[in-house]
Amino acid sequence: MNLGINGLRSAAELAENKPHGTRVKYVGGCRCVPCRAANSRYSCEAEARRNRGQGNGLIDVSEVLAHLRSLSLVGVGYKAVCETAGVGKSSVMLVMTGKRKQMRAANARAILAVTPDMAIRDHARISVKPTLKLIRWLMNEGMTKTEIARRLGYKTPALQIQKGLITARNANRIERLVNQLRLGE
Repeated sequence: MNLGINGLRSAAELAENKPHGTRVKYVGGCRCVPCRAANSRYSCEAEARRNRGQGNGLIDVSEVLAHLRSLSLVGVGYKAVCETAGVGKSSVMLVMTGKRKQMRAANARAILAVTPDMAIRDHARISVKPTLKLIRWLMNEGMTKTEIARRLGYKTPALQIQKGLITARNANRIERLVNQLRLGE
């Protein structure tokens, strides 16, 4: 294996073991009819994708960066966004640090499609306000904070919630408890 200047194998090396009638073989230097047809098909399909607005060229990252920052403000970290969008963490980190000013359009579309609900992880800190409403409902139904804590499986006999933020995991546990009681599950 012979690595080039940038540490990658040449197109000719990559094409060596590929069958004729593939674009890789064409890019590797083969100009037989099946390989030329494969390259032509690829070019036509790529042009059609670009015409539909689905091209995968390089685009400016400013909109993606703004979206990542807005998600961060509601407790969604870049790793959760990457996992949800199916995009590599290292490329997003380069965008966030300003080392990369462009990225592939498909990756940008995937990141921009991520909403806070899709990407919040268990340990993410979210607003406690909706959860406090649920706790008030439970207490109006006759439960004490000790009973709520017991039903949630907490080791301490008291429900201790800081003002402002709660983990998504705890918020989900309380929401499930309320839903069980409301629906009689």
